[in-house]
Amino acid sequence: MKLKRMILPLVALAMLASGCTKEYVTFGSQLQTFRFNVTPSQWKVNEGAALPGSDNYLYCELDVPAIDNEVFDRGTVQAYVWNVYDVANNLGAWNPLPFVYPLELLVDNDEGGQSWIIVPENLRFEWEKGRVTLIIQDLDGYDPTSLTQTLSFKICVTRNL
Repeated sequence: MKLKRMILPLVALAMLASGCTKEYVTFGSQLQTFRFNVTPSQWKVNEGAALPGSDNYLYCELDVPAIDNEVFDRGTVQAYVWNVYDVANNLGAWNPLPFVYPLELLVDNDEGGQSWIIVPENLRFEWEKGRVTLIIQDLDGYDPTSLTQTLSFKICVTRNL
């Protein structure tokens, strides 16, 4: 009697074990990082910037061939700008885009003198297959201030595996 009770579970276990195969499923991602130093001469003014009511901004297009169909459909792209916050000690940090930073400008005032104003600059990016476009735009709607220094950017492309 005991033997009959044990045979049925053993047969069922043997049938289950014989039909099993090991399958490995990997979840994860691959990250590629690209560095760009954008000089002042690489920035362009958008078409129609001088027309009333148009958006005024500077832009720079960067070729990033790693942004292919697979990344476009299932991956992601992130951009960072290197910002020096302490010039005296040469200290800086990577800041994720969009990044808004205050820009001090010396402007003429109504009394015939000059005064300092702070205009926030918005630095953002757009991406598409094979390309990242960096954009700088004043939040007051006027033309962005001309750049006089090279800016460093890091573009990170994540591909799902």
